[in-house]
Amino acid sequence: MPLGEQSRMFGVAAVARVPALAYALRVAFRVPLRRPHLPLHHGVLPLVNQNSECMLIDQFRDPSFAVFLNLVRDRPWLTDQVKEAEVEELDQVPDSAFAWREKRAFAVHSRAHTIYSRVYRENTRGVPGDVDRILKEACQIYALPDELFARPKTAAATDSPDDYLLPDLKRLRVKTAEDVRMAEQKLLDGYSKLSVEHRALACRRLVEKAAALNVPLQPLMRKLAGFTVSSTQILRDWVEARREATGDARYKAAFQKLAEGLQGLPAEIHDREALVKVAEVIDELDKKAGLRKHYDRKLPDPLLTVFNSEKVAGPGINLGGRFVPLTRLASYPATFYGDVLGDDIVREASDGRGGVDAHKLAMILETLPRDMKMMLAQYLR
Repeated sequence: MPLGEQSRMFGVAAVARVPALAYALRVAFRVPLRRPHLPLHHGVLPLVNQNSECMLIDQFRDPSFAVFLNLVRDRPWLTDQVKEAEVEELDQVPDSAFAWREKRAFAVHSRAHTIYSRVYRENTRGVPGDVDRILKEACQIYALPDELFARPKTAAATDSPDDYLLPDLKRLRVKTAEDVRMAEQKLLDGYSKLSVEHRALACRRLVEKAAALNVPLQPLMRKLAGFTVSSTQILRDWVEARREATGDARYKAAFQKLAEGLQGLPAEIHDREALVKVAEVIDELDKKAGLRKHYDRKLPDPLLTVFNSEKVAGPGINLGGRFVPLTRLASYPATFYGDVLGDDIVREASDGRGGVDAHKLAMILETLPRDMKMMLAQYLR
């Protein structure tokens, strides 16, 4: 139900049930209305001191209604309930009109005053039980249900896909340094249960998040994340080892073709995305050829077959845990870096021909704060 409609219904209920009693209370207490209610502003709320142990505040002690407005800022329907109300001078109100008579506080001689008093009571400590009982009875008289004063429930914070190492599966949530350490152990213990694509993705994202949270990782994780180069010769040797390990002629032929395809390539391969694709092909052949049982004994798994050296892929730069080759930096125009990082950096990294010198740019990027590095890494996709 919309709040405005809810507010109107509560008001109608009160008028329908207790108009005569409300009037009788006014007459009995003989309360004159000497000054108009100050307007309730819905704009920027002033900062107010809510330390009720130092000062008791109610509608007679809150001249600008700043405290009241602050208390109901998330319940605007309560301001609608009292916007036409008038607040008289304190010295003109008899003791019998107050729920807390000793303090002459929390008046309940009208519906509006009861609403005020119930709200101000929320901000006051050390209130006697009898005062709360009188307030409760007054709310019953004026048909003011507890729901009218209830604060709206705050929706639970939704998980962002970026919080997970595997966003599409919402698995391995990492937001803290402790999460990094736990996720690393889980990946090392059971990453073979993941597909090659998911293994590589989870490990890469873990390295990025570890860098952002300044958490060291085991050296093996960098290899699993694909941040090391691939030795073409070692890769070919392991492919040929698979050819010898399988007894099925079909897969012997398939591994042979893969090994032949590696001939003529550079001694080192730096293209991570291409290498992950190669690992996926090897993984599929291993599965069909029944070679997975040899992992960690006779054969390394597909990712370690491909990312088979300790050498960090380079030349390049580490941006927030993500290795970016200089060739990738050089592939973007100067206007891209101007939009992301600003024209000053572009001028410093200029190659003199309207572009950027990747080596100069890398040196500049090394000096940037971590948050700027991570921001740039997000755009270098």
